Amino acid sequence: MLNSLKTILLIAGIGATPLLGALEPASNDQYAAIFPPGWDARDIVLAAAGADQAALTFGRTQNIGVFILDNAADRDALRHAGALIILPANAFRGCLVAPSPTQDVAS
Repeated sequence: MLNSLKTILLIAGIGATPLLGALEPASNDQYAAIFPPGWDARDIVLAAAGADQAALTFGRTQNIGVFILDNAADRDALRHAGALIILPANAFRGCLVAPSPTQDVAS
């Protein structure tokens, strides 16, 4: 029983660790907005325009847009426009947002 409990706790710890990154504050107010599967850049740009926002760049998949959202009202407006999840872009930099060739990887 004790060995299986250790295994369960280890798996839970490994699974929960990346989620702690979501609690990290956004650097430069950059947030990655994840839209429904099947959305592409055109859909994201149209939804963002409806929320008075403009995409800064796009993520690793077609349904992720990166925005500068400096207040909660901007994030709520983007959620109303169709974003399912909004996370600080720096928290999941390698997973959600592809670094640009000119971007400093250490930052």
